[in-house]
Amino acid sequence: MPLPPGSADTAPPPPPGRLDSLDRDLSRRAAISWPHPRWFTLPLGALSLTANYGILWYGLSALPWLTGQPRPLAKALFVAVPVTAVEATGFAIKRWVARPRPPVADPSQPRQIPLPLSKSFPSSHASMAMVGVFTIGALYPSAVPALVLLALVLCFSRVYLGVHYLGDVLGGLVYGLAWGAAWILLVPAPH
Repeated sequence: MPLPPGSADTAPPPPPGRLDSLDRDLSRRAAISWPHPRWFTLPLGALSLTANYGILWYGLSALPWLTGQPRPLAKALFVAVPVTAVEATGFAIKRWVARPRPPVADPSQPRQIPLPLSKSFPSSHASMAMVGVFTIGALYPSAVPALVLLALVLCFSRVYLGVHYLGDVLGGLVYGLAWGAAWILLVPAPH
């Protein structure tokens, strides 16, 4: 449904503060000034896109079924429920904060991968990655180093490919850290 003229989505943003300007400058450097060879950006973009809407984490939550482990449904839900919750609540925050994505705020910035329709802050990829590290790590402690590496690559990809500002990713990491820590403290991991 179209919004009436003068609504919050069409109003010009306030002038950026010093921290916001630094965030935009650092993010723009990563997204534009750093080299973007095709052999690197294509696989990185593909990985980044697999994490849209939690698809990557839902796929990883199915591992207990694929490997024939006991209690596969309980293990899958232990991962999928908080991933869904952090994404859904993150979308509510995105609507409230209403920070436009970098190529929307600055049309001169190239689009390396398709932009999601949601706003920019906080990064859902970062928050879901943190929840994934906590939950899958609680189920499979030996996988924690690989999960941390995957989370770092996903977070890097969002700034490098220009779909988030660095501040969005940092905010998403903190938000996901809170969700992940609370979840594993309150919900015992099924074994």
